[in-house]
Amino acid sequence: MGDKFEINFKALPPKLQMQLWVLALDANTSKVNLVYRSGSFRTSLAYNYGGNVEAGLSIRRFSAKVGVDPGSGDLDLGLSFRGYNFGTSASVTRKSFGVGLSYGAALLPFPQELATTFNAAGGGLQSMASDISAAPDNPLAWYKLHSNDATAISNAINLGQKIASAGDKRFGAGLRLNYSPETKLVIIAGAQVRF
Repeated sequence: MGDKFEINFKALPPKLQMQLWVLALDANTSKVNLVYRSGSFRTSLAYNYGGNVEAGLSIRRFSAKVGVDPGSGDLDLGLSFRGYNFGTSASVTRKSFGVGLSYGAALLPFPQELATTFNAAGGGLQSMASDISAAPDNPLAWYKLHSNDATAISNAINLGQKIASAGDKRFGAGLRLNYSPETKLVIIAGAQVRF
């Protein structure tokens, strides 16, 4: 379902078109999403299994999204208006935060970001696989022991999905500032053109 609605009410009389609204529930193996739409107003509430809760609001060309991961304490906020995007994220447990501003297509991840994310996921997968024999005895304790590994794998999957859904926009430019105790302050600026 995502951000696309394929419902067309144009065959109905104009008065009836104005009075219609859509309430949709979408559930699959990765998330549950509840969406309400009336005209150009749209709001949504989603839960990603084992991850965050997201609330979204959009009115014409403006959209906002807030996400909270109760398990890790991560918080995300995103705003978008006419091709300009602002995003911020913070993690209480890792004591890190990031701020980004972009225009057009979202910048694809830089090689360092890819390497860090996928190496952490690889290590998490190895750790979980090496201890898989303990899972049938007490699955909840096993998951709690490997919750950081599961988060690293989930982050890699999310990053892969972000790359896969880069979209049709050809041009993008952005500036990101990230801070973490390990890397200190990192400033990333870039522009990309896809042919």
